Amino acid sequence: EPGSRQAARPAAPHAAPGSPLAQLNRELAARVRAEEDSARSDGGASLSGLKSVRQFGEVWSRIAAEQQVLQAQHRGPENAGPLNSHKLMVRSLSLMRSLSPDYLRRFLAQMDALLWLEQANARPARVPAKPARTPRSKS
Repeated sequence: EPGSRQAARPAAPHAAPGSPLAQLNRELAARVRAEEDSARSDGGASLSGLKSVRQFGEVWSRIAAEQQVLQAQHRGPENAGPLNSHKLMVRSLSLMRSLSPDYLRRFLAQMDALLWLEQANARPARVPAKPARTPRSKS
């Protein structure tokens, strides 16, 4: 079984033996071997736990993407013309969903990140508190 895992891995890019890329490839390969060894000694519990968390995250993001597209469809105007921006956006999201759900999920994640950045940048800056007045000396 260990041989079949290594056969399924893509070959590392060829690099000069002392190059930084070669060093990085050796370090990554050593970490993978160490994780596989610890998983075998633990009975595979640690890697299977990580795999189930990863699968849960993927399913959750698919469901969230579907909900976002459905919400966008329901928010649109009733009698929108063919060039209505909302209608065009919903149509492109629907096509994206039918052609590549994974691409839609990643696209929506990017849009959420950009929206968050825009909102964070638009927050009004805090007005600094006025410094305490010092008593004036009589001269």
